[in-house]
Amino acid sequence: MKMEEFLSKCPVCGCRDKVVKRRFMDEHKSRTSMKEIVCEKCGHIFETAD
Repeated sequence: MKMEEFLSKCPVCGCRDKVVKRRFMDEHKSRTSMKEIVCEKCGHIFETAD
């Protein structure tokens, strides 16, 4: 996701706050990968790792 897209408003609610959710790779290690980027207010999914 480009910085311009990350700073843009949510098309559903207009909020600019986003949350990056992570997926843990191994239970006992701190390795993670990005799971998805969602709107903090309404939960609209902007981008997924799949």
